[in-house]
Amino acid sequence: MNYDLNRFVNLTILLSAQVDSEKLFEVILREAMLIGHCDGGTIYLKEDNELHFKHVITRSKNVSFNPSTGPEPFPPVPMSKAYVCAYSAMHRTRLNIPDVYRSTQFDFMGTRQYDMRNGYRTSSMLVIPMAVESDEVIGVLQLINATDDKGNIAPFTEEQEHLVMALGSVAALYIENRQLKGLLR
Repeated sequence: MNYDLNRFVNLTILLSAQVDSEKLFEVILREAMLIGHCDGGTIYLKEDNELHFKHVITRSKNVSFNPSTGPEPFPPVPMSKAYVCAYSAMHRTRLNIPDVYRSTQFDFMGTRQYDMRNGYRTSSMLVIPMAVESDEVIGVLQLINATDDKGNIAPFTEEQEHLVMALGSVAALYIENRQLKGLLR
């Protein structure tokens, strides 16, 4: 993987600027997708003991959602260890799942329903908790369907995990700062 770390530096500078939160969620997600060399992703924020969808992108299906484009199209995810994103948040752990259809550890019914409705096939998934030093998890960054150099769906690499984890940490600090200033709903 050849990710230009100058992009990461520029993103951290952008996060310190006064920029619209929805736009920055999109920038964070797109950068994570670039690092993960993947087709889609989601940023969830933890609110009222649930994970709420803040930004969703699936490039191959031309899907892009954020709260400014309309009401949340998916119900919030309860904080239950049955759901991969909630588990990641509850246990402050990253999860790299090579094929969600072969995994029995989590309830992927929502993923399967999305796939059926959209003619899609979710395979690989990388789930990263966005946490701050105080151990508080602010949200979750989830990526789907990494691809190899030939465009085939592949598992996420360890290098991608580490870079996305770093991005998730920076994003968590940004989100916490915005919440403390009352600038983020």
